Amino acid sequence: MRKDEIEDRIVRIEKTLRDLQAGQRDISETIVTELRSFQSLLIEEKIEAMRQQLGQGYQRLLLDLVLSDAKREFERVCPDPCNVYDRKECMDITLNRLREFGERLDPESTERFIEDQIRQDREMADRYLRNSLQCKACIEVFSVERDRMIHAIRDLSATRRALKRKNQDILISELPDELVLSSIIEPLANPVRFSMIKALSNGSMSYSELSTLTGHKGGHLLFHITRLIEAGLVIKSETSGLYTVTEKGMGVMNMVRNLYSS
Repeated sequence: MRKDEIEDRIVRIEKTLRDLQAGQRDISETIVTELRSFQSLLIEEKIEAMRQQLGQGYQRLLLDLVLSDAKREFERVCPDPCNVYDRKECMDITLNRLREFGERLDPESTERFIEDQIRQDREMADRYLRNSLQCKACIEVFSVERDRMIHAIRDLSATRRALKRKNQDILISELPDELVLSSIIEPLANPVRFSMIKALSNGSMSYSELSTLTGHKGGHLLFHITRLIEAGLVIKSETSGLYTVTEKGMGVMNMVRNLYSS
């Protein structure tokens, strides 16, 4: 074989080896990319599973706390003996209703589901009150604890939604001026309203308790309460008449706290 033929063959072999190496490199890069994608999916699934487990654990703990507080309050306000109903049977029925509601309540529950449950509670309360106004105190305990549970579950729901929206945050330049001012800034930019929502962040309060807190009565107090309700920061329970901070209101107060602490 001539020298030039040998050199030509060597060149072809080297080229073939380079092509093989390039092909293997492409295959290797593809495999690595697919493995990374698969790993990301596995991590996301594990994180979501952990979130669900934490959420379920939080709900069980919350339900236990609500039932414990409700039982203690029932024992405090329910007459012993009760001259209308069997005291123990009545407490068991009411606590079971709370337990059933708490077990069915989910962070993704729709407002319609919650409204239906509240309507059923109102019908139950009406039946008791038709027989005796003495039941009012026990019904108020039930309503307060139920609303507290709804409020806490809504907070959990808000946290979940915030995590899902973490990559979809709105740009500062896209914030709607009038809406932000009217529904967040202005309602809080008043000492009376700020003290009210700050107090409500610790639990539901009645109209008279808000009056005592602020020193205002009548139309003046109602104006500030209405302003917070219109902004979606506070809600009034149709059953108990108590005022409670909404999911949005709690989020705003947490934001204020974080800003103050920074």
